[in-house]
Amino acid sequence: MTDGPRLAAGTELDGRYRLESLIGRGGMGEVWRAVDARLRRPVAVKALPAELADVPGAMDRFEREAEAAAALQHPGITVVFDVGRTGDGLAYLVMELLEGEDLRTIMRRHPGGLPVGEAVALAVQLADALAAAHSRGIVHRDIKPANLFVLTDGRLKLCDFGIAGLADAATRLTQDGGSVGTPLYMAPEQFRGEAADFRSDLYAFGCVLYELLTGAPPFRSGSGLPGLLYAHLNEPPPRVGAVRPDVPPQLERLVLDLLAKSVDQRPASAAAVASFLRMEGQSTSAPQPVAPPPGPPPAGFPAPGLPPHGASTNPGTAVVTGPHPAGPQSPRLLIAAGAGIAALVAAGALAVLVLPSGGGTGAEREPADPAVPSATASSVSASPTEAVVHKIVYKVTGSVSPLSVMVMPPDGGMTNQTVKPPWTATFKASQFTFLSVGGNTGIKSGTIHCSITLDGKVLQERSAKGQFASVNCMHQGSFYGNGYGAAPSMG
Repeated sequence: MTDGPRLAAGTELDGRYRLESLIGRGGMGEVWRAVDARLRRPVAVKALPAELADVPGAMDRFEREAEAAAALQHPGITVVFDVGRTGDGLAYLVMELLEGEDLRTIMRRHPGGLPVGEAVALAVQLADALAAAHSRGIVHRDIKPANLFVLTDGRLKLCDFGIAGLADAATRLTQDGGSVGTPLYMAPEQFRGEAADFRSDLYAFGCVLYELLTGAPPFRSGSGLPGLLYAHLNEPPPRVGAVRPDVPPQLERLVLDLLAKSVDQRPASAAAVASFLRMEGQSTSAPQPVAPPPGPPPAGFPAPGLPPHGASTNPGTAVVTGPHPAGPQSPRLLIAAGAGIAALVAAGALAVLVLPSGGGTGAEREPADPAVPSATASSVSASPTEAVVHKIVYKVTGSVSPLSVMVMPPDGGMTNQTVKPPWTATFKASQFTFLSVGGNTGIKSGTIHCSITLDGKVLQERSAKGQFASVNCMHQGSFYGNGYGAAPSMG
């Protein structure tokens, strides 16, 4: 195992970053308050564990993901200024210096959970940050209170995107006594050794939201890691309402959906969760559901105030009634859009999809490339007089082959694939909440270009060139029946 350099106050990294005082130490390294001598500003420097230098490819992967994290410009994500490796093998990340305290420290002062309004306000900020990252194909993989920092003005910052990609390397180190991170917030698929995607972040988000509301994560075990593994894989989470009766039932059902064991049963996106929480925040002062506001709600998630059993009034919303881990009479609230509704029904469950009359089920896609999986077929087809089907085209071209492509179809989900350019995928959808396609050249140096077209009109296109060149095109919006209402493009 590599013996890394010993850090101390006064140490200078690459002749630029002078360490001043140790802020904290954890399984993924040390964080120091430092000064950027070139720009004369305070910064935070995270020095990674020396053991990671012994893991093949870990440092290269760290640098690639840190560069991708540096491209994230969002008020809820900690800004990454620089990444480096010293001559004696120390890898480090330079970030903005935050003033405040992490959420773990705050929760220690609130063993019974935060007031519902405060919990929702923090959860909205986290969901927004995740939506921004996921739209660029970046998955955090280690959402937990210690990685959430609350500034003195109440704003929340999501930290450690630059080292999230080292989770696999850290897992391998556990065989030699290293740290696996925080299994209290890990998704079932991560325990099974499967690749984590944005839905794994949503599960961890559900664990954090559960803790914000109750004061503790959903699963705790006195038998250590084996007990936690079993609980995350097999046990339903305890009911939030049993601990906090003042939590609105629709908020509790959101927590249950986020904590679904199957990735396909979780909400369709962080953006949909954020929108639902914003609406929920308008009613947290009253324990009972309130009437929805005038006008159509955003497609893909319900308005405040759930419909009764056997009825639904919101386009794109499905209410599944039947057995649920929290109890035989607890209805599930599924935040989904388009044809993804059908995929969200639990396998083997006795369930009934309650769809609105006159509302379409969303997207049917016809991939032009066989590598793109077909969408889940919807059980209800929209009438031509009720919904207009629109044509969406993703395209990625480049001067090198193969290219790595990340696709988020209109009906939700995400796939990663290696393709030979030019690559095109065509979708048909009556509604959507998010569109995204991106790619990178990998180790080769060359050019790459992406575009998203809606009914012949280019919504966004981007180009890049060089080694590890990457592009991402994205658009957020919703179709409402025959009309189209779109939020500004997030690119």
